[in-house]
Amino acid sequence: MKSPRQFARVVVPGPFKEPLIYSVPESLQGRIVPGLRVVVPLQKRTVTGILLESVFENSLHQTKDIIEFLDDQPFLDAHLLKLAKWISQYYLASLGEVIGSMLPPNARRQSQRIVILKLPEVRVTDELGRKILEKLRQHKRKMPSAALKRAFPEAALQTLLARFESRGIIEIKDHLPTQRTRKDQSWTTANAPQTDAPAKFRLTIEQNNALRAIENRINSGGFESFLLHGVTGSGKTEVYLRAMERIKALGRRSLILIPEISLTPQLLDRVRARFPNKTGMLHSALTAAERLAQWRHIARGNVDVVIGARSAVFAPIPDLGLIVVDEEHDSSYKQEESLRYNGRDVAVVRGKLLGCPVILGSATPALETYENCRQGRYQLLEITQRVEQRPLPTIEAIDLRASNASNSGAMTTVPPESVLGGRRLFSEELVRALKENFYSGHQTLIFLNRRGFANFVQCRACGYVWRCPHCSVTLTSHLKLNRMSCHHCDYRRPLTDNCPECHDNTLSGIGGGTERVEQTLKHLLPDARVARMDRDTTHGRGSHEALIRRWEKGDIDILVGTQMVTKGHDVFGVTVVGALLADLSLNMPDFRAAERTFQLLSQVAGRSGRGDNPGRVIVQTYAPDHYAIQFLMAHDYRGFFAAEREFRQALNYPPFSRLVNVRVDGPKLTDVETKIQFLATELRTLQSRNPEIYHEVEVLGPAAAPIEKLRNRYRWQLLLRSKQSSRVLKLARAAREILPNSRAVRLHIDVDPYSML
Repeated sequence: MKSPRQFARVVVPGPFKEPLIYSVPESLQGRIVPGLRVVVPLQKRTVTGILLESVFENSLHQTKDIIEFLDDQPFLDAHLLKLAKWISQYYLASLGEVIGSMLPPNARRQSQRIVILKLPEVRVTDELGRKILEKLRQHKRKMPSAALKRAFPEAALQTLLARFESRGIIEIKDHLPTQRTRKDQSWTTANAPQTDAPAKFRLTIEQNNALRAIENRINSGGFESFLLHGVTGSGKTEVYLRAMERIKALGRRSLILIPEISLTPQLLDRVRARFPNKTGMLHSALTAAERLAQWRHIARGNVDVVIGARSAVFAPIPDLGLIVVDEEHDSSYKQEESLRYNGRDVAVVRGKLLGCPVILGSATPALETYENCRQGRYQLLEITQRVEQRPLPTIEAIDLRASNASNSGAMTTVPPESVLGGRRLFSEELVRALKENFYSGHQTLIFLNRRGFANFVQCRACGYVWRCPHCSVTLTSHLKLNRMSCHHCDYRRPLTDNCPECHDNTLSGIGGGTERVEQTLKHLLPDARVARMDRDTTHGRGSHEALIRRWEKGDIDILVGTQMVTKGHDVFGVTVVGALLADLSLNMPDFRAAERTFQLLSQVAGRSGRGDNPGRVIVQTYAPDHYAIQFLMAHDYRGFFAAEREFRQALNYPPFSRLVNVRVDGPKLTDVETKIQFLATELRTLQSRNPEIYHEVEVLGPAAAPIEKLRNRYRWQLLLRSKQSSRVLKLARAAREILPNSRAVRLHIDVDPYSML
């Protein structure tokens, strides 16, 4: 008796609403296992998908066959598939988009259209046609159509190629490239050298209490979320490591997430030393081949601990027994494009699905996380003292209003490069501290969360300001690179003195960034070794780590940087920290502005006084009386939390409500405005017709995004708010049905948004 025909549901990476149905050839039947990678035809291409399940009933009249299986064992296990379904439902994304984000790049094979020149000597009269044929000749008569499109972006290329193909001049073939993988090696951390295991030190009472609570849960089994709230320098990492050692003793494995892998070489050193040759890494700094090799190495159970940034939350770790999210408050855990998930929250859900404990660690926890402790959802573990009873640094605020008023017109030791529009970048107090610290042989950290030399370039004669032609922002001056740049779309143009409006040669930079600070410091202390850490100085592979290693060794006297310098660095020689324009983030149009300011300044302050010498922090601000600055000076997170909680509760912002940001963007402003006004009207109409479903969901807006134009696309948005996530998600899901994406206008839905600029 002939066996019934077998079909399979396959998830193809992309915005497909549902999995696709394919026939299973007889030669492949019996090998169906959920999570396998399969090669399937899709329109005129062949692509890689993930097999979801087999089915024996199919309502479609015709189905295409699966071409081949790429694996003998599931590439995504049943647990990761379950996690993918939760992410799809919660973040309102298709399962294909989620799977596409989970898979390492080289795991996705996709066919290419190859254009082959068949008649090399043919003559054509069309100029564009001649150029295309000449391009093919230069590339040995064969090129991918995508490469031709990049070479001739404005041309009607497809029409011309179709005409050439009909005349027999060219042939277009579909080609599935072979899968490129790095030769399987025993390396685990991108060939990084293993370090000697440091001697274990005696835990403090608070560290020991925290570890005991975590080990009790590990031993008894099951899920629980812990918030390890420890001041900077309190030894949270040692608690992580000992908990991971307990997991290893039980024959299980651990995952530790960190905000940015390249910024924390010290943590990597400590993990490698404690788990020699048993540490895996997953992050975007690895090549595609390296990431795929690491993925397979991890999936085979060859490592005890996996370290990675946000996407490592999807690592295929067998017998996962513990998840750690270090610096859980950090905004880097939130993906701001494509699939807009929060790695911290996904980590908690993964722990819940697996039934394993999750540790969230921070000196400045997110308000939502601390409120979860207050509500009893998470267990709070506190470490209030630094290791070896080292004191927390003293923090003093310099009132720039009084400083600038009292020094206006007076003679000063501060160089002219540090005076911006009549306002001083370095106060007299900070200059004195810098010099004293340098001559005492200690290191200094200067923090300014703006890169470049000047914030914008303006004509002093007519007031003209250079702006980005593609975004609603000014261009930033970069003196060393001799150019002006947009920090959003990377548009660049050379620096010039001549104004394009009045043609006067009085264009000059206004404001200051890290490049100007670096120049000023070299003027102030010519003998000091000054270095800068921002995106402009650390864009090369390994450049972050090389700079940090110099900093650790004491080869840098003064380090200037953006928020990169706040993350996890433990340098014993740093005794003075200066925060310039510390209230910049307070003025952002965001309800989290005070929280971000407190977190950022607390973290940078915590870099000082980690050695034998006490630390001193000088915060220059125009808002010294703001509660974020006042609680910062007292190292009082609980006081800040109470004040911020009261503000959030009064205005019904998270954690007392759930938000969804619904954004529409497109190349024409009128189309975008029309579409989002239509969407807002339809959503409010839907609410009025179904009050029992959408009760207490607010539709706020629409309004232009703070940065209205970005990369040549205008952006408008509306905000959905409710105390119940299920209701606000239902209304957001309805928005997707009301306004599907078109070729020109796109709809983006961001659940639990972190940045709304």
